[in-house]
This record gives sequence, structure tokens and C-alpha cells, in this order.
Amino acid sequence: MEMDNTAAALVSAGIQEAAAKVGPSVVRVEAQGARGSGVGSGVLVDAAAGEIVTNAHVVHGQSEVAITFHDGITRGGQVLALDRLYDLALVRTQSPVREAVSLATRAELRPGQLVLAVGNPFGFDWTVTLGVVSAVERMLGPLDGLVQTDAAINPGNSGGALTDLEGRLVGIPTMILAQGQNLGFAIPTWQVELALGQFRRLGRAQHPWIGIRGTTEVVSPELAQLLELPAARGVATLEVEPGGPADAAGLLPFDVITAAGGEKTPSIAALRRVVRGTEVGDRLVLSVLRHGELQEASIRVRELPPVVTR
Repeated sequence: MEMDNTAAALVSAGIQEAAAKVGPSVVRVEAQGARGSGVGSGVLVDAAAGEIVTNAHVVHGQSEVAITFHDGITRGGQVLALDRLYDLALVRTQSPVREAVSLATRAELRPGQLVLAVGNPFGFDWTVTLGVVSAVERMLGPLDGLVQTDAAINPGNSGGALTDLEGRLVGIPTMILAQGQNLGFAIPTWQVELALGQFRRLGRAQHPWIGIRGTTEVVSPELAQLLELPAARGVATLEVEPGGPADAAGLLPFDVITAAGGEKTPSIAALRRVVRGTEVGDRLVLSVLRHGELQEASIRVRELPPVVTR
């Protein structure tokens, strides 16, 4: 029992340390508009530049917002860029905090891992909740690789921080499934980093598109070994958009994509992640299994057309 108490004390101390570390980097975001006011959260990602990332739905329709740091003083913030499809926005303000939150890498996140959600749910400032990573690589609409967690996330947590016990950002809480229990989702840091880079460089986010609708497919182990495939799973193309990038590259329905850009694509989520990380206009080489033969297809990635949903 003494060992159990010691372990619990160590975990508790780790939670407290992580919360104290990330707390000053989490802000309250208030947006005033014609439709009323809204309150959400944000995370300081660059202290020197005063850059804060939050959800697009928190600041949509506003050019200026109010940012309150942990010191209780409210400062003005300017919305520099936002993208409603990826639900991310970049805001600039004057930061009293010298160190921004650090970002965890994708490989460091595992189901069952303890995480903290830090934000301002229902206006209760700087609330910390504890949970686990329930799953990774969830997809909801255009959002890829979402982190699912049972840490309590409520309205007002949007745009805040989901961190590991070292205080590193693993995701930005974006939504909950109200009809379920403890079903919260956060945008993973890899997607946050991509969007931030594009916001800073282009003033907007890109939406790379190859023009297929697919599903995860399991390749027979015998065939995978015979063809020396990079994986025994791939993405079966259920539909190829006429005139789209994949169509121009010669992809057909029921082709199985086993790799993209040299990375294995064992699931549709994995393929979408590779596509998301490809610059619009660049070529993406796919490994395609068709009628038992492995071949390559080079696709020129385009911007997602406004009328197309992936």
C-alpha cells in the first residue's frame, strides 16, 4: 500500500507540475460581434511574437478580440489568419509570458496516455481536467488525425490546450459529441504546426487535394509478401473524382494505395495525413496495387475546390 501511495503521489505531483508549466501559456479569448459575445481559450505558441493559436470558430467574423492572460490583465488581440475547414486561427497580442508552450511530436502520443485539458470552460478560468488519450487518428469531416480523449472538455475549452504530463501540447480541443459521454476531440499538434507555418507564410491555410474517396483495405498477407509491399494494409479507392488530380494520374476505382511519398498508408487517415503535409502544386508519388501488380502513380496535388468535400 505504501508503494501505491508513493506512486499516486508521484503522479499527482507530475500533474501539478505540468498544469503549472502550461497554465501561463493558456489564455482566455473573448470575441464581441453583432451576434453577441463568445468566450473560448487559446495557447501561446510564440512568446516573442505574441502569437496565439485558437479555434477558428472562437474568433470567426472578428478582426480584433480580447485576450486575458494568467495575470488577469486583458490585452487586445488581432486575428491574423483563420481557416474554418481546419478550425484553427492565429492571433497576435502583447504577451507578458516569456516562454510559450512546447509541442509534442506525433510519435510520442499513445492511447492510454494521461493528458490534461487546460482552458476556460463556461467561463471558469484556467480549469484543469485529467483524462487519457482514448484514441488517435480519428477523422471527423475535414479534420484529420484527431486525438480522442475522455478528459472533460466543455464549451469554453475550445482553442485551449491538451497536454501530456510534461506540459507539452499534444492537441487543441475543438469539439465534443454532446450525445455521448467523455467524447472530446483535439486537433493534433502536427496539423497545428502545418497550419501555423502556412498562416505565417501565406496568410491562409492550404487544402491539398488528390481527388479520391477511399477506405482502409486489408491486403492478403501472402500477396503482400509476394509483392514485397511496404504494408499489408492500404487504401482502396472507392471513387476517383473526374478531372481531379488522381484521375489525371490514371488512378482507377478499386486501386489500393499502399504508400504515398515514401510513407506507408495503412489507413485512409494515414493517407490524408500525407496529403495534408504536401504543398499544393507538388507531386506526390503513390505506390498502387492493381490486379495483383504494384505500380507507381505521380499525382500533382491541387487546392481543394470549393464545391468538393473530402
